[in-house]
Amino acid sequence: MVNSDKLVYPAFIQQDDEGIFCVYFPTLFPESGWDFPLSRGDTKREAIKNVKKDLAYSLAGILYDNEELPEPIPIKSNHLSQGMELIEVETSFEPYAEEIEEHLKGRHWHICYYVEENDDFIEAIGYKNDQGTWDIFFEYCSEDEIEIFDSFYKKDSDYPLLFTVKLRTEAEEKFNQFVEDVILKRRGYRGKKD
Repeated sequence: MVNSDKLVYPAFIQQDDEGIFCVYFPTLFPESGWDFPLSRGDTKREAIKNVKKDLAYSLAGILYDNEELPEPIPIKSNHLSQGMELIEVETSFEPYAEEIEEHLKGRHWHICYYVEENDDFIEAIGYKNDQGTWDIFFEYCSEDEIEIFDSFYKKDSDYPLLFTVKLRTEAEEKFNQFVEDVILKRRGYRGKKD
């Protein structure tokens, strides 16, 4: 996974109300990239230094999740407002390889299904297995539901193993279907996906 290739992604830097410089990636992270910076710094130079490492970590996480790296998509200048400066951030995994490997050891996913009837969440958690795919475990099942999962239990886990997938999107789809087909019916809820 770790290589020395240079990776370049468009971003913008903007100073916030408290004087902190923030770096955003709206085209790399379309759901949150306009609102939440990937990195910050007291100075512009520090923010750019920090973002090189943070971007390497984020991209390594995408690869670790078995996803393809997104193509760099330019940020259209007409989408920027005053105080936003377009920049290109160049990074690579090599300078941070050991740190990234250590950081990824504990990486996992939480998948939530919201039940509107009782304002509750039904959750699963995913851990990468030795084959490079993701084992999805059911969290917080009640004592009377344990019998459903007798055949699912893995000896090295406290939670029932539901299924194994390659991608998070696949895990979310399968978990939502499992909750609707099994758990909600068993618990007597209609349920609604969040």
